[in-house]
Amino acid sequence: MTRATPTPRRPRAPASASQQRLDPIGGLAAWPLAPVVAVIVVTYAVVATTSRQHEIQLEEFAAAAVAVLIIAAAVLVWSARPDLAPFTRTRAVMIVALGLTAHLLAAASTWQLNGTVQDDFAPIGLGLLMLALAPFRPWKEILVLGTGSALTVGITALAQSPFLGIQTPPMLFAIIAMTQVLAPTLASAAYSRQVVNSIHRWQTDARRAIRARTEASRGLLATEVVDHRLKNLGADVLPFLADVLERQTLTAADIKRARSLAFQVRRVLVAEVDHTWLDDLIDRERAALTARGLTPLCVIADPERRATGFDSDQRAAVAALIVALCRLKGFDPTSLVVQIDGSGAAPADTDQITQAFGQRGARPTPATDTTTMAIVTAAQTQAAAQARAQALAQAQVHAATTPRTPGTAAPRDTITIQAGISLPPFQRRRALRPYLSVLRSVFTRVRVTSRHPLLTLEFDAERFQTKGTR
Repeated sequence: MTRATPTPRRPRAPASASQQRLDPIGGLAAWPLAPVVAVIVVTYAVVATTSRQHEIQLEEFAAAAVAVLIIAAAVLVWSARPDLAPFTRTRAVMIVALGLTAHLLAAASTWQLNGTVQDDFAPIGLGLLMLALAPFRPWKEILVLGTGSALTVGITALAQSPFLGIQTPPMLFAIIAMTQVLAPTLASAAYSRQVVNSIHRWQTDARRAIRARTEASRGLLATEVVDHRLKNLGADVLPFLADVLERQTLTAADIKRARSLAFQVRRVLVAEVDHTWLDDLIDRERAALTARGLTPLCVIADPERRATGFDSDQRAAVAALIVALCRLKGFDPTSLVVQIDGSGAAPADTDQITQAFGQRGARPTPATDTTTMAIVTAAQTQAAAQARAQALAQAQVHAATTPRTPGTAAPRDTITIQAGISLPPFQRRRALRPYLSVLRSVFTRVRVTSRHPLLTLEFDAERFQTKGTR
């Protein structure tokens, strides 16, 4: 009897991942949840306080409780704004602390006069605040904050039990009060955990499919490289060689011509290899601006080709931002400057690594010989290069999934984008808000400087960093 082969388990998302970190666009869609919850919390607090005047003995404490809860709701709305992403742990702790402060003030205002705990507004408001954290914070953090808040609320209800109007076991009051906080907390944590795991599984399957597809097309890549080189040689080099073979003589002029052709071909191939995805993007936008009747002057300063070290999410975010800048009304086509520098060694053979992941098409590598005939490489040489690229790609995946030793700084690349935009500050912020939200989710230390009409954006990228961690 043979045993069935167990199905490999899909890797789970890191415990510190959140929906906003893994899916910045989904985080944008979840942003309206914060103001809706804030309005509900504030409205309920005001209505509950005004309808329970007979239970309030310290009106100052009651007013302070409502004010603190309003501040907590305002901090929630401010923290969830797309242009301030990502939602940090400090903001979440601040919201919960304000909610607990409001609860303690409300309990003090009705001390010895509170009839029941079911109609207290602070525990319900605190539970709704915990519910609003679901798209923005990891599920374990939500669970810890919510459990601590529920215990505080339960202890407060237990202390009030001798003065409540209903005679029942004190522990029952504590359980009722804790449920008002714990139930929304569990719902929020469950939502965060399920959504994060679903996004992580989808991203893992997509990367596996890309690697499998690239591995299957390695032979085609080698053939395309040879065909591409032969096409480049067919215009000048091959006719020259055919003429030399036909005459069967080699003159001084032929030698000079051969050297000139070899230099030209090498220059073209080296320039093509140095061309990165960022150059391709700028070339497309430059052509689009020219088609609109403008005269663009877009400058790229990336001498070490650090743009090749960006992952797919970072490339998409930068590309979307640059395209948006070029499409904005009031954009000066002669003002766009993109500069990349960083700490640590520049990415080595990263362009070949990205080919192994299917992020960019194959490009020929430059010839190392000065003779013309050495430029036509064999398919076996290209296949060997692709095998080395695959090995480097696996090494990059291993580096991304291996925990980094504490105290060691990861290589960091800094990209700076400058553009002149003649728009009022309000319109400029509104146009860039969604793009800044995505940038803050996939990059670190995003800084925006605006000196009309010049707009400067600067952000950092750590290479080989596991996505979704903080």
